[in-house]
Amino acid sequence: MTKINVLVLGVGGNVSQGILKAVAKSNLNCRIIGACVNAQSLGLYLCDKAYISPYAQSEEFIPWLIEICNKEKIDIVFTGVEENINKIAANIEEFENGTRAIFKCTPYESLKVGQDKLETSIWLKNNGCNYPKFSKSEDTKQVAQLIDEVGYPLIAKPRMGKGSNGIIKIENQKDLNKVMVLEDYIIQEYIGDEASEYTVGCYCDKSGRLLNPIIMRRELKYGTTHKAEIVDDIAISAEVKKICERFKPVGPLNIQLRLDQNHRPVCFELNVRFSGTTPMRAHFGFNDVEAMIKEYVLEQKLPERFEIKKGVSYRYMNEIYIDDEAQKRLEEEGYIENLKDYHVTIDKMGV
Repeated sequence: MTKINVLVLGVGGNVSQGILKAVAKSNLNCRIIGACVNAQSLGLYLCDKAYISPYAQSEEFIPWLIEICNKEKIDIVFTGVEENINKIAANIEEFENGTRAIFKCTPYESLKVGQDKLETSIWLKNNGCNYPKFSKSEDTKQVAQLIDEVGYPLIAKPRMGKGSNGIIKIENQKDLNKVMVLEDYIIQEYIGDEASEYTVGCYCDKSGRLLNPIIMRRELKYGTTHKAEIVDDIAISAEVKKICERFKPVGPLNIQLRLDQNHRPVCFELNVRFSGTTPMRAHFGFNDVEAMIKEYVLEQKLPERFEIKKGVSYRYMNEIYIDDEAQKRLEEEGYIENLKDYHVTIDKMGV
């Protein structure tokens, strides 16, 4: 079987670590090169070879990336870190001219829509999709109109926030006054409740065809999915299809939504990348990482649909034990190979 050299950037983060797990769950013969900004990034020790990388904001990042891709004969590059995605997308011509490695993502302007919650809401509204009614936090007239239309509670979020960081539930005028002084916030209609929240994985192939999405009813803990149950829902499927047809993602798109009181699915966030639930999805048959490798590296035609199984996934904390010499080597030399020769252990609890 052909050996595929895969580079995963930002493996200190949970999304890139999920990409590593999805590759491991595939039936592909892959050599994994991991990279992150410091030696304490745990995903580095789950790879065949690891590098310390510059930050995406650094002028050194793109030249470094091209050099590593050529040195390691990389076939395809993945990352779950939005800063990395943005930097490569903004410099995609330089990247593609400098190496034979593949990096695929949604066009830069659409990436920016997904990363700004205000722009996401505007895009949903302008494209005839369900959306939560919204206002800029600093627009007093617009906020007053929003309250007249939907009342309390409301939800306030940083426009460029991640996870649940900075999210504030607004129950009354006192709460609202605290939010109105914050910069770069969006105030939205509060949709449904915590029991009606879903994360939906979508994958569009080279031709733009949407394969069957995976719908997961989820529960959050510490801002990330703690429990995910695979479900079928006709209304959600129809709304997700509409969003994808109009947004036209390249590869993965993660749609977060809630059901309102009329069981109407309302999207509130577009993650234009792989999701933190990528390994959960891969386990149940929706392996979009594997699909991208098959399409773009092996040039295989994908099947008509993913074979998705029903089930429930729970996320829990675990431990990894790292040989001191491995971390020292990374810190001193900036890379480490033959990681299997070092003592790196993950607790498996006998299962």
